[in-house]
Amino acid sequence: MHPVKGTHDLGLSAFGPEASFTPSKFSPKALTFIHTLNDIRILGQPKKIGIAGFFVGKTWISKGRVSVPGGYMSYQSLPLIIGAGPIGLGAALFLTRQGREVRLVEMLELPAKESRALAVNPRTLEILKPTGITRQMLELGLPIRGVCFHRQQKIFARLSLDGIHTKYPFMLGLSQASTERLLLRALERAGGRVERGVKLVDCHTSDDGVEAILQPTAGGTLKVAECPWLLAADGAHSTTREKLKIVFSGTSLTHDWYLADVPLRTGLPEDHAHVFFSAGGRLLFMIRVVDEALKETAEGQLWRVMSNRPEPLAQLVLAEQAGAPWWESSFSVSHCMVADLAAQEVYLAGDAAHLHSPLGARGMNLGLEDAWVFSELVRTKRLSEYNDLRRKIDRDVVRRVELLTRMAAAESPFSRILREFAFPAVVKTPVLRGRMLSVLTGLDHELPDFTGH
Repeated sequence: MHPVKGTHDLGLSAFGPEASFTPSKFSPKALTFIHTLNDIRILGQPKKIGIAGFFVGKTWISKGRVSVPGGYMSYQSLPLIIGAGPIGLGAALFLTRQGREVRLVEMLELPAKESRALAVNPRTLEILKPTGITRQMLELGLPIRGVCFHRQQKIFARLSLDGIHTKYPFMLGLSQASTERLLLRALERAGGRVERGVKLVDCHTSDDGVEAILQPTAGGTLKVAECPWLLAADGAHSTTREKLKIVFSGTSLTHDWYLADVPLRTGLPEDHAHVFFSAGGRLLFMIRVVDEALKETAEGQLWRVMSNRPEPLAQLVLAEQAGAPWWESSFSVSHCMVADLAAQEVYLAGDAAHLHSPLGARGMNLGLEDAWVFSELVRTKRLSEYNDLRRKIDRDVVRRVELLTRMAAAESPFSRILREFAFPAVVKTPVLRGRMLSVLTGLDHELPDFTGH
């Protein structure tokens, strides 16, 4: 239904798809007058109207309804996805390819250039293959065929990915920024788009669906979108989760972690990730940064150097810095899980639903799996099963990654003993090595079978 057109002089404004009229910033006197207004013109004809809404502070929010003589006119907005990172983009792409129209909003005006995730696992390559993105990823990316564990500048254990998957026996080194660009191009080719510079302010659930209050990120009129369902892919600091008071609990490591994306001169094999264990629980992790938008310097290739101690570049082993860091950051490491991934017709995916350390290489990948399962449940009209299908899987992944992270980070004397003596045995024992590999590659569980639906 298209917005009703009208002429007025009271600050009423036709506003996007959410509402036919959105009165904003009225005084109580003006609001009273609007409700008794007799001479507003709808499609050129004088009509009596009633505008439903409510105040947020001093701002009047229209609920997108206009009642006219002889009938009730209501705009029901499109299904809404909050957040256009890889999870929101993936969900929008999967649904758009089904022929469904969805609305995808993102608070940032421009895509982020920095990448938190640097690897795509075999499960994600499987999921994205029908979209054509996997082929493009394989053309751009660098196969990571294993992990080398170092102590005192010597490799004491090696984790090979050979045979882990029949088609993709590797982790594909490719930045999150590159992945987002590929997802966005595919979405636009399929007929979808991203509305940038729009943030979620609040949301409410009811038996009729969801009311989402949106606002331009730069400030401006608050707007209501009524939608049959909302997918929250708005990250670790999810506004959706906060406003609905969904419990998000877990644990955090004691120390912050630090990273730098920097050109290096090194003889380390670039088709492996590298983990260095040092005295006192110090951990250094190194992996190539593969991003077609970042030009390699003549001095060296771009690597991510990450540590559980400050100044990771001062801890370099078997490598030397060849240029200024392209990006540096610090972050806390938490392992958290929501109590439920669904609250009536609001659903959570990705970091909005679960968090874990980057050592698991599962954040973006697990979130894209959430998005794929969600889209298939929409297609098969089984959205009520989303929480049951995803919560146990996501929770188990968070727990497994936390176990590996705590052993690697070695924050306590006991965990340092485990790292020194038990970890090498784990890597060399076939059964335990297989379990570790399945966690890192996303192959530690089966996907639901939707082929019969």
